[in-house]
Amino acid sequence: MREVHLAPSEAIGLIASREIQARLRSKAFRVITAVLVLAVVGLVLVFHVLGHRTHTATERVGVTAAIAAYQGPLVAAGQTIGQPIVTSVVDRDAGERRVREGSLDALLVPGPAAGLGLVVGSAAPNGLEAIASAVSRQGALNRQVVSLGGDPGAVDRTVAAASVVVQRLEPVDPHRTARIGMSSVVGVLSYIMLLISIQLTGQGVVEEKANRIVELLLATIRPWELLAGKVLGVGVVTIAQVALVAALGVGAAVATGVLHMSVAVVTGVVGWALLWYLLGYFLYALVIAAAASLVSRQEDLASVATPVTVVIIAAYLIGQTIVPANPNGTTATVLSMIPFLSPVLMPMRAAYDVPGWQMAAAAALTLVTIGLTARLAGRVYRRAVLLTGKRVSLRAALAGAG
Repeated sequence: MREVHLAPSEAIGLIASREIQARLRSKAFRVITAVLVLAVVGLVLVFHVLGHRTHTATERVGVTAAIAAYQGPLVAAGQTIGQPIVTSVVDRDAGERRVREGSLDALLVPGPAAGLGLVVGSAAPNGLEAIASAVSRQGALNRQVVSLGGDPGAVDRTVAAASVVVQRLEPVDPHRTARIGMSSVVGVLSYIMLLISIQLTGQGVVEEKANRIVELLLATIRPWELLAGKVLGVGVVTIAQVALVAALGVGAAVATGVLHMSVAVVTGVVGWALLWYLLGYFLYALVIAAAASLVSRQEDLASVATPVTVVIIAAYLIGQTIVPANPNGTTATVLSMIPFLSPVLMPMRAAYDVPGWQMAAAAALTLVTIGLTARLAGRVYRRAVLLTGKRVSLRAALAGAG
């Protein structure tokens, strides 16, 4: 029997420290971190710029003296659809000159058949043509009412009163758009970081096995200690990486006003995202470490890692499809309680109001699954990590055969 010179805690700490130092010194790690930070902060800035560009600007419309009475209806029609309009009375020649110069966005003039005409530079901005058309039709209707001896004002009041009353079964969420955005970003980050972190874990296992370093390490520590230290070390580095990206992303979003939500809500969503990433990493890393121990070459890693990556990709696609549509629906709730889907789906649902018992139940199920997975992964890793050369079958590793 091999003599073990290190205590379990000391052995795990030593391996974890070794992994942390190796990752922090890695140029690839620094590049990936920089790219993620730039991507998230850049995305926030893009939303900020687009938000300002899509903000409805006030349209400046000139109106000739002959149809000055249309100023009020024009402004009112714009208010109805959320388009601010300011008017001024100008003569036609001056109005056309100002449209060319850009000091007016459009000029309203008399049109054929008692209608209206709209003079613009190249195109009517922000639906101004539709607004002018509605005003023109309303003017024609009022004239017809007058010719029939009616009161246009009474007709307008009657038509306005015949509105649709909307009955909402659920309260309106003023932050729904922000929640959808946060949910999508959290889903993307969870998906990317899980794939990156488990890839690092798998590559580390195969590298040590291929270089026979694992044989030296196992001379003083047990296989399960090596597995635990490796998973823990990579986990510490990647959780710090995720926390950095999340902090900078949220900071940029709050600073630019992209997130119109309270700090408490945003902090809660980020906290859940970090917790679920940690649970997801340990769950998937244990599986990938055991799978990687079955092969001795980096080019063979993809073949054993594919089933794990497929599950993560499936969880991401499911989340982006069903969560925004109905985050607390039966489908989203049931699927997010499945341990291998929870690490991606639950943080996405956390952007909405998820019942606490569902979060607690999903976390408990995931922890139990991690415990069972650790037991099984340790068994496979212990029996396969020292077998070099050809690929070891999972059945042989579980049975203890070579």
